[in-house]
Formats: sequence, structure tokens, C-alpha cells
Amino acid sequence: MVNYKTLLNQAKAKCEAQGIESTRAEWLMLDLFNWSKANYLMHMDDDVSLQHQSLFDEATQRMLNDEPIQYIVGKQTFYGEVFNVNEHCLIPRPETEEVMLHFYDQIHTGDCIVDIGTGSGNIPISLKKMDSSLEVYATDLYESALSVAKANAEMHQVEIGFLQGDTLKPLIEHGIKVNGLISNPPYIDDDDALLMDKTVLNYEPHTALFAKNKGYAIYDKIITHLPDVLLPNAKVVFEIGFNQGQSLKKRIVEKYPSLDVQIIKDINNNDRIISFVW
Repeated sequence: MVNYKTLLNQAKAKCEAQGIESTRAEWLMLDLFNWSKANYLMHMDDDVSLQHQSLFDEATQRMLNDEPIQYIVGKQTFYGEVFNVNEHCLIPRPETEEVMLHFYDQIHTGDCIVDIGTGSGNIPISLKKMDSSLEVYATDLYESALSVAKANAEMHQVEIGFLQGDTLKPLIEHGIKVNGLISNPPYIDDDDALLMDKTVLNYEPHTALFAKNKGYAIYDKIITHLPDVLLPNAKVVFEIGFNQGQSLKKRIVEKYPSLDVQIIKDINNNDRIISFVW
């Protein structure tokens, strides 16, 4: 029998041998056993149960194969709340919290809003929890992603109108008009795949990462159909890649010259948000 401290040190050594940050092993253990750091300190000298040994050994091997820890443990924290995630949806990123908060600051009590390409549902669920008066819709092309989002909405006990379909088509089909639209769509150019981390490239769904037309294909679809779904003075917020701000702004203004399109930087001083009022 080994204790938890020894088990963790063995996993850290395996990480270091493979050039992986050893802190990932600690993160894995805490998340796998639903422990805080204090829980670990309380149990680190205890003998590891056979069940925990088996669980951790399998999880460690998956981590050493570059699988994201969030998929191994089946969850990710977003804006202080825990969301279920799996290989059918993108893992929520901290940068997206900034995008969501910018959007939240623009909308008003009782507004009807939509998240396009919702994935795990982290954005609409968080917004609904922040303001229960909002009427919230969320769309995704894939039923596999929507099933994760629906489970998360049920877990968080919020009511979201989930619609399956391509970008704005489900809204148009149902005659839904909104005061606010937010989207973190696939926006990575296929040519940039070689620059990406293996944990992302090998495991996260490519349909949620990559877009044709140099990464702009989904934006173009959304932008084209904005007149069909937006109410007057509706707020629109897109998450963007760090090098897409000026190009996407140009695409929007060419189509709708009267719009005042803002490019907003994130906490790391990278272009992260496109924002405008309809």
C-alpha cells in the first residue's frame, strides 16, 4: 500500500519525465477525488484505497496521453460554477468569462437573449443565474453538445430554450427576435492547427474550434442573418481570435456601414471582443 503523497509524487515524476507540468498531477488528484487542497493535506499520509488507486492510475495514464484533465474528470469551472464537459463540447476558457461579463453589462433586465453555438451551455446558464428575469435561448448545430448543455441547465436549475440548428436558423424558424446576441463560435483557421497544443488538437471537438474561410465562416453566417433576429438597439458580442479584430470589424461594417463596431482587449491585452449595438 502507498499513501496519497507517494501516489501523487509518482505521478508528478511521470509528468516531469514526459515534459508535462507536474502541477497537473496535483490538479488531477484534487479534481478526481473532489478534494480541496486542505482535504489533500488531511489525507496525504493515509493509505490509498484500491478503488482510488485504480481510478488515479487510469486517469494519470490518460493525462500522460495528453487528454485534457477536464475531460478525464468530466467537469470544468466557469465563473465560479461547475459545468459538466465531455469530448462533444469545447472546454470553457477563462477568457470567455470576460466576453460574457462585457455582454452582461450591455443587456437589461427582462431582455430576450441568445447564445449561438452554446457547447456546454456555460454562457447562457451563467447569464440566467446572474439575472433570472432574462429570457434565454441557446443554439448549437450538434445534438451531442446540446445534451451536455441541457444536463448542465438541469443541474443548475435554470430554464433555457435550447434549439438545434445552424447559427441563427433555429431562431428564424421559430420567429424569435432578441435584444442581445452573444457567440463564441469556432474561429480558428485550419492552417493554424500546427501551432496548437496537443491536448486541444487531439481531444477537443474540431467542429467547435475550426472554421473555413480563414476562421470567419461562422461569423459570416451569423452576420448575414442579423436583420432576421435582432430587435432595435440589440446588443451583439462576439468572442474573437487575437488577430481577428480589424478584419472582422471590416466585414461587419462593409455589410452594415452605420454600425459602430468596437474591438475590446482582454486582461492579457489581446483583442478578444467585438461589440456593437444594432
